Amino acid sequence: MTEPRLAGDMSAEPQDAPRTRGTSTLLGLPTSLPLVLDLDGTLIRGDLLYLSFFSILHRNPLIVVACAAWLMRGRATLKRQLARRQRIDWSRIELQQDVVALAEREKAAGRRVVLATAADALLANQLASRLPWLDEVLASDGAHNLKGANKAGLLLKRFPGGFIYAGDSASDLAVWAHAAGIITVNAREALRAAVSALGRPTLHLPDRGRGEILTAS
Repeated sequence: MTEPRLAGDMSAEPQDAPRTRGTSTLLGLPTSLPLVLDLDGTLIRGDLLYLSFFSILHRNPLIVVACAAWLMRGRATLKRQLARRQRIDWSRIELQQDVVALAEREKAAGRRVVLATAADALLANQLASRLPWLDEVLASDGAHNLKGANKAGLLLKRFPGGFIYAGDSASDLAVWAHAAGIITVNAREALRAAVSALGRPTLHLPDRGRGEILTAS
């Protein structure tokens, strides 16, 4: 796999370069700072909310009516109710191969790898159980939707010493604004420009086509 490049045409560190705990590595930032990954569109291709919905729809078309009622109580409620009923085929979930390679490399170097997602915790933990390099999961809990400013606030409390954050959408700008280092995944040009304006060390990971299929560890 071709090694990604840092913003500003700086070369990313080769995969076989020696790594030492506590020294400057990814984005010139020490391994004491955790690598925090978004899930939908970043770690995986697709969105677990929609996958949950469609995994139920073919069995129960009336789920549409229930969803409308749940959504009136908030997106976190909707996600939890769908998560309780979903029949996702995890063997068909595609992982973003560059993100996985980066996470595994940083984990081997001694960096903590965290999943922080707006997806419901029931789903996020099912996924995480298949990825042994993940150290921690932060997710929506049925009452609070962990997205945008909510996610930023939680990460600031959880990691007051700083963190590196990987995301893919405009909602992640609220998190990147507080991150020590930024990683974008399959980001559009407008989003990359907005990220550049933040003036933080940045790594852009492009779309390399079909990702690897999730398998049990």
